[in-house]
Parts: sequence; C-alpha cells; structure tokens
Amino acid sequence: MKPVNILHIISKLPVGGVENQLLMVLRNYNREKFKPFVCSLSDKGEIGKEIESLGIKVFTLNKLGHTFNRAIIRDICKIIKNNEIKIVRTHQYHANFYGRIAAKISKVPCIVASIHNVYTRDKKFHRRFINRLLAKITDKIIAVSEEVKKDILKYDKIPEDKIKVIYNGIDPDIFSNNFDKDTIKKSLGIDLKAPVIGTVGRLTMQKGQIYLLEAIAKIKGRFPYIKVLIVGDGPLMEEFKKYVKSTGISENVIFTGSRRDVPALLSIMDIFVFPSLWEGLPNALIESMAAGKAIIASDLKPIREILNSEGECILVQPKNSMAIAESIELLLKDKNLRDNIGRNVQNKAFSCFNIKTTVKIYGELFEKILRSKGWNI
Repeated sequence: MKPVNILHIISKLPVGGVENQLLMVLRNYNREKFKPFVCSLSDKGEIGKEIESLGIKVFTLNKLGHTFNRAIIRDICKIIKNNEIKIVRTHQYHANFYGRIAAKISKVPCIVASIHNVYTRDKKFHRRFINRLLAKITDKIIAVSEEVKKDILKYDKIPEDKIKVIYNGIDPDIFSNNFDKDTIKKSLGIDLKAPVIGTVGRLTMQKGQIYLLEAIAKIKGRFPYIKVLIVGDGPLMEEFKKYVKSTGISENVIFTGSRRDVPALLSIMDIFVFPSLWEGLPNALIESMAAGKAIIASDLKPIREILNSEGECILVQPKNSMAIAESIELLLKDKNLRDNIGRNVQNKAFSCFNIKTTVKIYGELFEKILRSKGWNI
C-alpha cells in the first residue's frame, strides 16, 4: 500500500523551537506509512534547507504579510491537489488560518491544527471568532501542553473533546554522544576550568535573557572567571551587547548567534538558565534536560508541567535577577546538587519526551481520523 501524503503548513522556517520540532518529527516519520511535504507561507529559511536535505519537498509561497492574501489559499489548494494530500497539519496562527481553509476547500479528509504557545493577552475578538469557526472544520487541535489547552478552552471556547495534548519530543541519541568538551571550550575561547552558564533561545523579550545578564553582573565579583553562553539570535542582540559593555561583563559573556550544534554547546554548560516570561512547551528546556544539566527556570505553569518534582530544578519568579544570581551561586558551590539535578532531568527527558513516542502518537491519531472517514490505511 502506498504511503499517505501529509502536508505540514507553517508560517516560516528560521531556526526556532517550533521549526526545530517540525524537523525532528519529519526525521522520524514511518516513511512506509506517511510521505511528508512542507509548505512555508514565507521563505525557505535555514530549517527549510535542512528539511530538503532529508529528501522532503519544501514549497515556499513568499506571500505572508500583515493583510489577508487570498492567493495563499489558492496556492495551498494547488499544492494539495498536485500532490494528492490526504492529511494537512498546520502550525502557528497564520498557517492555521490559511491552511485549514485551503484543506477544507480541497476536501482533505484529515485536518489537524497545532497551537504551540500560551496566549500572552486576551486575544482580539476577531481572532477568537476565527479560531472558533475554523475549529468546526478541524478534526483535532493539538496543544503542546495542558496550559496551552487551558488557554484554548478559555479564549477560543472550543469543545474540549476537539483538543488533544501531545508533548514535543527530543532525540535521545543526539544527547548520548560523547562530546569533546575541551575542544568545544577552546573553540569559544573559554578556559577549561571556567564555570559555564548558558541559555538557548531567540533574543526577544519573551525569553528574558536580560535577567540572566543582570544576575551575572551581580555575581561577577565573586566568580570573576565565569562564562555565559547566550545561544541564539534576535532583535535584542545589540541591546544586550550594549548592556554587557555598560556593566563591565563583556569578558564574561559570549553571544554565539544562531547555532545548529546546540547539544554540543549544552555539553559544556555547568548550569542552564531558562528565564522566560511565558511559554507553551519550551523545546530548549527539554533539550537541556536531555543534556543532563542543572536547571534554573522561571516559575511558570508550563514549566511546572515538565519539572514537577523535587530535585528536578530550581524555580525562580520571572524577572527576578537576584533570585537567578543566588541560584547560580548555590549550584556553583554544590557540585553534588548540580549532578543530582542533571541525572534526574535527563532520565525524565529520555522517558517522557522521546521524539519517537511523539511521532508514534501523531501517526496513530492520523490513522484513527482517516479510518473514521472510511479511508483504509
């Protein structure tokens, strides 16, 4: 029997959490059952190029803007028809909007939409109305955490049985590698004995890196050789560089920019700090767990959903740089505590957030929906 063609529709494909998760899902599909395609409403981006290297066709529309564009629906319909698509899975608001309309017009038998983040504010009425309306033509809406599900129920008023929680996953094999830590440190100009603190994420207000930098400024006097890796790129890069210069911590902070070797960089970190202000299900945090890192994280409900037992991390109030500073100092002085947290979270990541399990659940969902509509798979 031929594999079923599935089209993933996403707003854009830069290096980012949602995009990386899509890449991992695509890598782990059972190709005997599913043949994946990808459509970006924008350009190909770095992740799009990596997807193509897997032998997966990536369609780029280059049409996403701030106003409604009927041509996007037309183009998606053409892709669906030309490639005999039977499953459409959409990611993020704009792709959820255009993709579901096109899938309905094209009579696609299985339509699944994904919501990757909590709502940061009470959404405008027209968006709530659109989400509620499009839910009627959607077979299942995927929330990446229970907190995201709660927001969908609260703001969009969608029936609970329409929503399913499926956690993101990581590939344990990537984090089981024995990295040459000394070589990695030398490549970054880090002394082999220097303590290394790190964080991974887009340089935006949401990710809260400024509070980590403030914390380092507070403890530099006691730990003059400390190094901080700020992994990622984004609109606040220059602002952060000005801050570290003004506070005299330029020699302590390394801005790596966007990197595709995050597991290797995680391997040299003694402590991972995740100072986000809001999240859906943070992939970077799960990756740091898989790398076996001692973790300091913002006390957010989606994070408590992942790290909910004693000995799994130190939680601090968002925007509290002093609490981050005190927690870093505590962990730097207590190697046994660091090691214990690292072992606990790594075991949890491997058992609870395995990408193969995530993809298996998606596959079973697609098959169930198709069979309910008379499709043999």
